[in-house]
Amino acid sequence: MRCPRCGAEVPEELRFCLNCRASLFPKTAYDLSVADFAYQPDLEAIATMNATGPLPYVLKNLTLSSLENTMLSKLSAEGHRVTYPCELDTIVRHCAVLLSIEHLPEMFITEGDELNAFTFGTEDRAYLVADVSLLRTLSQPELMAVIAHELGHVKSGHMLYHTLAEALGRGISLSGMLVGLDALSIPINLALLSWYRQSEVTADRASLLVVNDTRVIQSLLGKLSTVRGKSTIRHTETRSTGIIESVSQLFRTHPVYADRLKLAEQFAESQEFSRAKRKVELRNSLLSGLVPTCRFCAESKPVEKLFCPKCGRCQI
Repeated sequence: MRCPRCGAEVPEELRFCLNCRASLFPKTAYDLSVADFAYQPDLEAIATMNATGPLPYVLKNLTLSSLENTMLSKLSAEGHRVTYPCELDTIVRHCAVLLSIEHLPEMFITEGDELNAFTFGTEDRAYLVADVSLLRTLSQPELMAVIAHELGHVKSGHMLYHTLAEALGRGISLSGMLVGLDALSIPINLALLSWYRQSEVTADRASLLVVNDTRVIQSLLGKLSTVRGKSTIRHTETRSTGIIESVSQLFRTHPVYADRLKLAEQFAESQEFSRAKRKVELRNSLLSGLVPTCRFCAESKPVEKLFCPKCGRCQI
């Protein structure tokens, strides 16, 4: 197929351009949308932050490029880029197709002993970073769940605030980057971290749409919980509700694992999940026919027409 963005010729089975990483298939009504699976508090938190006047503009134009360059420099020195062909690249492409991602993120592997993955950048140029310990520790379904989770952030338009919150979680202060906004750095940090926790639920939902099995989510969170020195996940897990625990929650980037699992299971039992899952499956089954040119007579056709108006042949 010819890439609709840069014109490069790419084998159709790759689904994304090797040159510019854009999807080879045009956007259609069959595509999964953020509204199909997003966690409502996540949407509300983003709307609140976007409504803070010039703050999003200031953050994007004065802060994001600096953070992105810092993180890319670190990755270039300490990690290596995942390229086609390899098994991990295949998994990323498969998850991206199911979630109707428009631009495939560039992926890096870092050497470490922490089970961790994160994304940063922008929706048009996103980066997905995973620690090599994930490849050594997780089963393939669990690894797929991690990749889908991170792609869920890309799909959901989280990248601006996600990059900033990820930097906060790694100890990078915003106070020196927010020109004229030093006094606001603490409330900004708290707002970002609060939203980040909500965004994790949306990303978990994207993960569930790909793996379609809450047991995979449970086993994944169980491994993360164990490796990171936390108690094993249980539905009856009890937590302190005292002042210290409540305050400490404000500075976490992720909800506690038991809450994440509970919310994922609730989503799996909902009509919202059933509708979104059917949409993913339908789009995937029709994908080869959602092209702007007939596969047989090469005449132009409406993308969503599965039969060519010119020669009448089915595109699937």
